[in-house]
Amino acid sequence: MSAISSREDQGMSAMSAEALRAKTMPPRHRQGIDWFPYVLMAPGLLLVLFVTVYPMVFAIDYSLMRTEVFKQLAFVGLENYQRLLSDPRFLTNLFNSTVFVGGGVALTWTFGLALALFLRRQSWGNAVLKTIILVPWVTNQVVLALMWKWLLGGGASPINYILVTLGFSEFNPLIDTSQALPTLTFINAWRATGFAMLLMLAGLAAIPVEVEEASQIDGASRFKQIWYVIIPLLKPISLVCMVTLTISFFNIIVLPLDLTGGGPLNSTELVSLRLYREGFQYYNIAIASTITAVMVVLDLALAWVYYRLIKSESNYR
Repeated sequence: MSAISSREDQGMSAMSAEALRAKTMPPRHRQGIDWFPYVLMAPGLLLVLFVTVYPMVFAIDYSLMRTEVFKQLAFVGLENYQRLLSDPRFLTNLFNSTVFVGGGVALTWTFGLALALFLRRQSWGNAVLKTIILVPWVTNQVVLALMWKWLLGGGASPINYILVTLGFSEFNPLIDTSQALPTLTFINAWRATGFAMLLMLAGLAAIPVEVEEASQIDGASRFKQIWYVIIPLLKPISLVCMVTLTISFFNIIVLPLDLTGGGPLNSTELVSLRLYREGFQYYNIAIASTITAVMVVLDLALAWVYYRLIKSESNYR
């Protein structure tokens, strides 16, 4: 009897412990998943899916077809991709985009870091300069393109007026096949410098003053402090800056379209500009969809590379 009573007492104790655990357990464990937050997020999630997934499915579908505007005529498989990748003009577009993006990101990051180092100390004058430097980034790209066309081209150009006054000949790099792409790259880097400067200023604010003071006490010159101390500590924020700028520059359309139109002789025609022309000027929807699919793959590849770099940096730290 005592053994039976002992077992009953143990059973009652187990039941009491289970009841106590159920009472102390969070509500979501007792009642299952709380769907209310997901219901609140559903409209926004559906909108994001609609504006991202649907266009991608549309592009892949039309890239596998022969079309007449939006009318699908026949399934051709990968024929459009073969035509595009064997097209010398598209290879030129890829080269132009590589130079434009690579050179633009390098220049923008360099300009942004230099200005951030110069303006990192708080003062009234610095605040005004920061605002002025940021203006091109938030200004409409059409306005910037028209401004630079006026500055660099034509007889009304103030730069050419000064050159002629000083005895030099007029120049217009936007109509020179060897100068148009570097000029476009520089102008775009100038436009985005304010964005890079803000990120670099945020990164510099997180660097302890003691680190720079210690390197200065050790006898490091200003250049060595920047190269061996500041730049390595800014690596995470620099990678974020480069990711954002790379994707932005690779997909840009308005500035090159209004500034050079892809000319002269397609020397500044980027992949994004080629996509715009095929889709909205020539109404070649099949090729435009093929270019879209290629650009998405390249964007994902670039994002993956930068993600791996950022992840490896965080693991190292």
